[in-house]
Amino acid sequence: MKITTLTSISLAAVIAIVAKADTAAPSDGLFRIPIIKSEISQRARDSRQSWYVTLRKYGLSRTKSEMESQAVSAVPLIDYYGLVDIGTPPQTLKLQFDTGSSRFVISTTECPVCSGTAPFNRALSSTFRAGVQPWNIRYGDGSFAKGVIAEDKVTLGNINVQNQKLNLVQTESVNFDDTVDGVMGLSFGAISGSTTVFESMLEQKLVDQGVFSFFFGKRAINGGGEVIFGGVDMDRIEPGNVITYTNVTEATHWNIDVQDFIMNDGSFAKDKNTTPIRSIVDTGTTLLVGPEDWVRWYHSQIPKSRKFRKTWVVPCKGHSKLSVVIEGKAFTVPYEDLTREYIGFGLCFSAVQTSSADYLILGDVFLKNNYVVFDQAEKRVGFAPLKTEAREVTVTVDTEDEDAASSRVQEEL
Repeated sequence: MKITTLTSISLAAVIAIVAKADTAAPSDGLFRIPIIKSEISQRARDSRQSWYVTLRKYGLSRTKSEMESQAVSAVPLIDYYGLVDIGTPPQTLKLQFDTGSSRFVISTTECPVCSGTAPFNRALSSTFRAGVQPWNIRYGDGSFAKGVIAEDKVTLGNINVQNQKLNLVQTESVNFDDTVDGVMGLSFGAISGSTTVFESMLEQKLVDQGVFSFFFGKRAINGGGEVIFGGVDMDRIEPGNVITYTNVTEATHWNIDVQDFIMNDGSFAKDKNTTPIRSIVDTGTTLLVGPEDWVRWYHSQIPKSRKFRKTWVVPCKGHSKLSVVIEGKAFTVPYEDLTREYIGFGLCFSAVQTSSADYLILGDVFLKNNYVVFDQAEKRVGFAPLKTEAREVTVTVDTEDEDAASSRVQEEL
């Protein structure tokens, strides 16, 4: 295996029963901690909730006209989480790995109505260092979380990060719900003025390389995947390809410039005479979320796509594919990943939705088709087609009559 790494985190198959990894090094020299694809409830498969969560996270509305006039409410959606140890002795929490934020936020036992399933108890950790600096976050729908910033040891595989800053949740609103115990932000600490876990790894010289890399499991191969801190696994890349790097345009989020989006015979750059397209690479976002003009162009390339009220729906079956052009290389998203759950009348929710921003958010719909390298040392992001096994995916469409289906779609939306 061509890899340079100190630790990795594996995404287990959705149906796997996951246990904590052995502390002894396995035969390949990698330390693996299972990560699970969340299928906790129906809302975890709801594209509208996923869309709303992204809008709320970035402080956006669905359209520019709604920015000042309408709040957006949501229940956060977490697609993937991993088991991470915090404190001494270790307390295991379920965390999301999020390149779209920089705070390390965890639920605590001090919060009487906090979400999550295994909140952190500071009283049980001998390495905990209390803090008094307050922090808070509030969204347009009135939901909020707040607490203090403290420090403790964080363990990922065989990497022990000392004195990592943690945003302890001591109070949160009832609509600040979540299915995990916290979020490990992996963007640049400049966003929040704090040091991320990976920045701590670099400062404490715990990794050989200043990179971390992701692949997400696809439905066609029953999930699975891996996160590696300090290395890149070239065996994950489709043979005959190399990693294409593009520079970060602003070291806050993982901001990059996309040269073009190509769909069927259409080119967004040519059709709209605009390039590059500012984009954010975000592992904590499920969909592709972009400006209204880009989303309208995209759906104009798909026959029989429609806008229902505030959202877009598309035919569940199709042969179109979206190509994202970065540094002259086209990275393809197949149609099967551009549709979401079935809503009736042969229509599915689109995996592409609007926002009031002037930039795109490249979420898991795009990322799960590629191996993605976040190079913090060189401030660049790398992409390569992900090696997957071919498997036909069948979309199941209910057999309901036209009137009933049409009525159901209207009710759903």
